[in-house]
Amino acid sequence: MTTALLSAAGTVLYALLGEPHNLQVQEVPVELPGWAADVAPARVVLLADLHASRTDGAWVDEQVRAAIALKPEAVILLGDYHKGADDARNMPMTELARRLAPLREHCPVYYILGNHDLHARANRVKQPFNQQGFTCVETEDAQLQFANGCRALLRGFRFRLEQLSPGPQRKRFAPQAMPADQPLIVAAHSPMHFMRYELGGELVVSGHTHGGQVCWPGGKPVYSPGIWSADMLQAGLHPGKTEGQQIYITRGTGTSSFPVRIFCPPELTLLLLKGSGQPLKRS
Repeated sequence: MTTALLSAAGTVLYALLGEPHNLQVQEVPVELPGWAADVAPARVVLLADLHASRTDGAWVDEQVRAAIALKPEAVILLGDYHKGADDARNMPMTELARRLAPLREHCPVYYILGNHDLHARANRVKQPFNQQGFTCVETEDAQLQFANGCRALLRGFRFRLEQLSPGPQRKRFAPQAMPADQPLIVAAHSPMHFMRYELGGELVVSGHTHGGQVCWPGGKPVYSPGIWSADMLQAGLHPGKTEGQQIYITRGTGTSSFPVRIFCPPELTLLLLKGSGQPLKRS
């Protein structure tokens, strides 16, 4: 009995104090059509779901140092920078932007908003981020130019609540104009819509799910809320509804609802974008 209690206490302490700050770098090779197969990989870092509190300064600094060490050519911030609407625990956005600012000294930084940021009023994020030279891609596409000579278009998809009824949303979320000569990368805080509807983009990068946050060994989420399934929540590459589309879900670096992680450590994602040698399919 004593051994079992000690083991349980150790698991709880690790879930609370250990794993939530055990930052892992996840290298993810992704092939893109429209690029030659022999080009050197382009390096893009994803940073999602920080949910930064007032006491997380050193933790954010660690993430920034780790991201810079990966020598990215671009950084994409995927939303949920707050704990929640007007939560007293929130790190002030001016401080968070200042702590993230060293990223901009090394490469362009692009961002979108998550559901927690909308609840806390979008301008609280946008103003300090824009002042640091970060670019919001929710209102205007960004041209990514890589050292390998290849290009891609980056487009932000504004957060929308997941709904059970698929009918009215199919028209509302119709694909926008697609670039004719280069792949389209879509930054979407939630991957749900791209899993349910035929939306444009060769690669979708998302956060929001935290990879489940509490998982079985191997990363399968223990709990799946609402219309999500455990497979949808799980971090990693997923197929989209559009032919050939890939969706990457990162585990992110923060926690929400409960400050624990089990078999789901925080993730700093390094996308290694390669060419497939296949032409773009444009209708």
